[in-house]
Amino acid sequence: MFIKVRVIFMDPFDIMKASQISCCLEVSSFKPGNVHRCRDYKDIKYHHFITSGIGFGDIVYKAAYYNKDNKNKHHNVGKYIKLSVIQSKKWAPTNTNLGIIMLHIPLSIGASKLEEFSVPNLKNNLINIAKSTTVEDALNVYDAIKIAMPNIGSPKNGPDANKEDSKKEIIENNLTLYDIFKISSSWDSISKEWTSGFNISFKGYEYLKEFYDEKKDINLAITKTYLTILSNHPDTLIGRKAGLNKAVEISNRAKEIVENGFKEEGIKNFDEYLSKDGNKLNPGTTADLTASSLMIFLLDRIYNNNTIFY
Repeated sequence: MFIKVRVIFMDPFDIMKASQISCCLEVSSFKPGNVHRCRDYKDIKYHHFITSGIGFGDIVYKAAYYNKDNKNKHHNVGKYIKLSVIQSKKWAPTNTNLGIIMLHIPLSIGASKLEEFSVPNLKNNLINIAKSTTVEDALNVYDAIKIAMPNIGSPKNGPDANKEDSKKEIIENNLTLYDIFKISSSWDSISKEWTSGFNISFKGYEYLKEFYDEKKDINLAITKTYLTILSNHPDTLIGRKAGLNKAVEISNRAKEIVENGFKEEGIKNFDEYLSKDGNKLNPGTTADLTASSLMIFLLDRIYNNNTIFY
């Protein structure tokens, strides 16, 4: 006699909540050089991040729901990134979270296939999702970039989303989304996450666990995680806007703060330095990586019924 075992996957609604709550927690915590609940920039404000971060949650749900038992290789990840950007743009006048969406959509699909939370299995799912992407995924993501209109400048190599013929180049060269990310991974940390199994995000998840367990203060844990990521990985948004040398200098300043024990005065001085000329030196990619680290952290806590922060 055979007994049919029902496989229970992670709930798509829980995955959606992990994305939305991580967006809200990330922007609410003090992260030097970035918008937070006590500081806006002229062209982008705290409430824009809150509303847009919640706004694309329904697409995270759909990406998780329609892929949870998908046996096919194609996950339509590009389509869900594009739809997320469309929803996000309904709630903010400028780009707030293209980078987060690029990270949260594959995370939502990868988590939807988990029977239980497991770092190795989630990482393996993310690798498989990246390698299974198609030309159609790449075309949808280029549409998403044009809709979001981020200040990304032109790439060193590969199709330029700022140019009209970028999609034609993708089709003619048969470039999948994974191919695009391989091209840009040397100068863009989010692309590198896609091609490395989200290595920085999983490190950030470990930092969050460590720092939260120390003081049971989620906001402080996020600040420390953000600074630790920045200390180890020069911010590629700063690199594109101000040059690699400036990005490395800022990363070294963050390293000094980490090595000196996260002293409050040092963190505040660092924030003043990064913000003295508007948001030209904001470590925005590091903030995105913090948000993806948070999503993994929350998926773990949701699975283990440990969602209350003290």
